Amino acid sequence: MESLFYRGIKKIKKNFYSGATADVESDIKELLYKNMDVDESVCDDLYFRYCGNSENIFDSAETLSDIVDLFNGEYDEVNDPLKEEDWIYIRNIVDASAEELNLEIITYIMRLIVDKGFI
Repeated sequence: MESLFYRGIKKIKKNFYSGATADVESDIKELLYKNMDVDESVCDDLYFRYCGNSENIFDSAETLSDIVDLFNGEYDEVNDPLKEEDWIYIRNIVDASAEELNLEIITYIMRLIVDKGFI
């Protein structure tokens, strides 16, 4: 099942190619802020990491949607496997912003990171 964020990315992509929107960056950032219950600085870091200098922002946004799912406790390991560098980056984000994150989400993400052996 597609997440709200992923469906939003598909809608932004459709609007972009139909000429209905020109500011894809702003649209994706707004969608990110609405779909993550974290500090805006974390959203900004995630956006810059995955979409900031991307050759194909929509492909990058698909990976970002997997990260959003992870932070929302809805990670689908079978259909959306993350790379090792993504797990290490997420571990660092969680470590740096643990005070602002929900304890259940921290536990969920860290359990997955430990299971993967990236701790």
